[in-house]
Amino acid sequence: MHIIIKKVKILDRNSSHAGKTTDIYIKGGIIQKIGRNLTARSAKVLEFENAHASIGWFDIGTQIGEPGFEHRETIESVSAAAAKGGYTGIACFPNTSPVIQSKSEIEYIKTKSASSLIDFHPIGAVSRDTRGTDLTEMIDMHHHGAIAFSDGNHYEDNDGLLLRALKYVKSFDGLIINPPFKQLLSLNGQMHEGEISTSLGMVGIPRIAEEIALHRDINLLKYTKSKLLSHTLSTAAAVNLIRKAKEKKLRIFASVSAYSLGFTDSDIQGFDPNLKVLPPFREQHDAKALIKGIADNTIDCICSNHVPLEEEAKKLEYPYAEFGAIGLETCFPFLNNISSRSLSLQRIIDKLAYGPRQILNIPIPTIKKGAKANITIFNPKAEWTYQLSDIASKSKNSPVIGKKLKGKIYMVINGEAGKINE
Repeated sequence: MHIIIKKVKILDRNSSHAGKTTDIYIKGGIIQKIGRNLTARSAKVLEFENAHASIGWFDIGTQIGEPGFEHRETIESVSAAAAKGGYTGIACFPNTSPVIQSKSEIEYIKTKSASSLIDFHPIGAVSRDTRGTDLTEMIDMHHHGAIAFSDGNHYEDNDGLLLRALKYVKSFDGLIINPPFKQLLSLNGQMHEGEISTSLGMVGIPRIAEEIALHRDINLLKYTKSKLLSHTLSTAAAVNLIRKAKEKKLRIFASVSAYSLGFTDSDIQGFDPNLKVLPPFREQHDAKALIKGIADNTIDCICSNHVPLEEEAKKLEYPYAEFGAIGLETCFPFLNNISSRSLSLQRIIDKLAYGPRQILNIPIPTIKKGAKANITIFNPKAEWTYQLSDIASKSKNSPVIGKKLKGKIYMVINGEAGKINE
């Protein structure tokens, strides 16, 4: 790659060029120069309207499909979706078939994605086949490249197993990721439990299903003095629990799904099955509490909660559809659409790019001379309508098809690889 990107505003808080509008010259995957009016023989010159540059965004908890669910998503298609959404790295959940639970599966993901524009960081399973009974060989997976450990979209409900897992990963300062959701408290639940679920005649998922689970997780974390990411919070009380846990200096992190900041249970009244997700969309005051949690750094990162599902699983009457929506391609423009009232652009970038890497303890790129190029180029003000034909994912279960979004990703660059979005 031999390019000059002209007149781009740099949004990298670790760069000496932060806030400046300048040119970036990249050759061989390395940033050669940053300055105004740059030229270079044989370099391709790129200029975009209202171009902004941040370090590449990073997603935690992406469902990748392959191996086993290639009809939903493949390594190739999730890479395309991630690049279109401005991501240069993902940490992928282990809910594949076979489950990512040994060095063989870790090596498969790393080998299959080796030539991808996107950096893949496999998350190993905590329990065999994510069933919550027997621990996996987490140390072995760690040595072969597992970035963290989780049963993914299966909440770890076995107290003893989670206790042992938290102790186990301490030997290498590992991280457990657990979405707080006690399923026994929400059997057959279809949406948030409240006035709207009652009016629609649907079984609700109560807030306590999350809050009791999170309270348990915090107590186990306090006992073990280990490290935990509480993934995809959705309630105001959960944010307060995390806030208090951080005040006690526990090694706890929290994430939230972008869609949980903009959708509420009132949106379910149209019975769009693409709005059926976990955690469910709560009430307006919950969304406001989540946004406040982002603003005061109680919540460390924002994720796409990307769950690809085939048409046969989603194009059904609402009660029969499976939970999940794709989100990699629309995470930033969806956030940016609601941010002007509550979150600054820099705060969003912090939670998309810096927070995830800090949680996973991996190097944070920077935009400076001599550094490997790991950059997202975007226009935060461009408005556009997301259409079915825009989707790069193999699955089409998006709740924002036909909606006006704000923020267009022009290009991602990761070393010698790059992709301009058409």
